[in-house]
Amino acid sequence: MAANFNTLTSKQKKVYAAIESYIRTNNIPPTVRELGEMIGEKTPGAVQGILNRLEQKGVIKRQIGMARSIQLVHPENTLYADPVYIPEIKKISKRNVDDLLNIYNIVKYQPLSPDIVETADNHFLIECPDESLDKSGIKYEDLLLINTNCEIKDGDIVILLYENHVLLRYYFNNENEDLITLKADSNLLGREEFKKEEVRIIGKLVGRFCKY
Repeated sequence: MAANFNTLTSKQKKVYAAIESYIRTNNIPPTVRELGEMIGEKTPGAVQGILNRLEQKGVIKRQIGMARSIQLVHPENTLYADPVYIPEIKKISKRNVDDLLNIYNIVKYQPLSPDIVETADNHFLIECPDESLDKSGIKYEDLLLINTNCEIKDGDIVILLYENHVLLRYYFNNENEDLITLKADSNLLGREEFKKEEVRIIGKLVGRFCKY
């Protein structure tokens, strides 16, 4: 029978995930007793019943009379999503702006869900560089996800290099084609209009991770 993960109930998915987690950690399948402890089910018969239904749906197979005989069918159809590893960088400066992902500027690679970002291409993470959008809820300790290759529209938040300052700003086109408008919650620089050649827009803010 072909494996059909779409027909699993929430409890069956929980049991399947527990089996998969155990195998990933221990390189052997769990016993019925161990599986029961993992899912909070004290009755071996109840666990056997769930395993029977998983086998009927084709997502596991077992050998009768053998301990630790649970095998996952088509393990590539895992319930675990493969993470996308995004480089977290130390800083943006005039010296490294053209080579932000050099090995000396990468702190670590952070695993993100593919539901958040599909590919690592043109993305990096960096700690919030300033307090200019504090009232918008973006704090110093936040980790920002930046896309360096996407269309920027009015109202988008961008990260940019101005002189020696790395800033977050709301981006707006200007009536004067030689200018752009970059707004903050508090106007720390005393200006909002900039010549295009004055600033280097690094990318667009597409995600934010914060601690509570």
